[in-house]
Amino acid sequence: MSELPDAPSSLRSPGGGVQPFGHYRGAVADVSTAAWDRGTEWPRRLQRKSWIYAGVYADDLMVGYAVADAGYLGTAFLYVYDRARKVRVEETLEIPFGWAEGFRPSLRSAWSFGLGGKRWRIDPAGDGLRLRYEGKRLSCDLRIPSLDGGMTTIAPSARRPFNSTFKRLSLPVELTVRLDDRHFERSLPHGAAVDFTLGYPPRDTRWNWACLQGTTADGRPFGLNLVAFFNDDLENALWLGDRLIPLGKAAFTVGRPADLAPWTIRVDELDLTLTFRPEGARQDRKNLGVLRHDFIQPFGRFEGSFRDGGEAVAVSGYGVVEEHTSRW
Repeated sequence: MSELPDAPSSLRSPGGGVQPFGHYRGAVADVSTAAWDRGTEWPRRLQRKSWIYAGVYADDLMVGYAVADAGYLGTAFLYVYDRARKVRVEETLEIPFGWAEGFRPSLRSAWSFGLGGKRWRIDPAGDGLRLRYEGKRLSCDLRIPSLDGGMTTIAPSARRPFNSTFKRLSLPVELTVRLDDRHFERSLPHGAAVDFTLGYPPRDTRWNWACLQGTTADGRPFGLNLVAFFNDDLENALWLGDRLIPLGKAAFTVGRPADLAPWTIRVDELDLTLTFRPEGARQDRKNLGVLRHDFIQPFGRFEGSFRDGGEAVAVSGYGVVEEHTSRW
């Protein structure tokens, strides 16, 4: 990881602007956006978006957990896919203006979001996170002891100030999940992925995304975060054992229909080629005129190969891919 500079202590540079665009080792300690949340043309607080996503990808189940502040809308979801029974259960919630004006999202903040019988809660826990949900059909408790080894990206964002994201894959996790009458308790040494995003994405935003983790044929843990059409490709990275390897441009070939047909993902610099095969998908589509949102997030299996130090390495595992467009 020596090729990456350490993350700055704040998103603001000493001169008062944004820190230099690029990628950094670790997390930014102070992610306050107070300096930008009131713009001259439009309240930046409505343009600011933030979310925490956590995924757990294992042989017998998949878990997707997210809480988001989209300025004008608070949202959250949790889904669990029981691979043995091929059953997926999902809980979602949307609350217009669901977050307080003064909410300051970060990896060290408490996030609490809920209504009625649904409640999401994210709390810092030592150097990691604890993410919980309580509902009628589902309950979930994810305990991630450390986020060490992650990567922060600070990227340009058209006519808006910036967009930033922290990613870490192949994290240890302990989980307790109830899906109807089935209970899962697992301790996975490399089972979780975390995405914390905070910034001002462009009014019209598009991306393809892949968040994949598994093992190489010789048993090394593998994690891969890739995006196209967003954040100037700066967040692309591979975790191989204890190494963090920044990557360049990624190319996605999306199968049609996206929730059924295989996807192909390539990164030329490592001669990386992966085939992703969906097992199911979560998706959402809204058209409110000035605000639009359309995304599909298939979950499933992948396999393929890349080159490490000139040698071909086979890899396989599980994860999610996504096709997303928004006007927000």
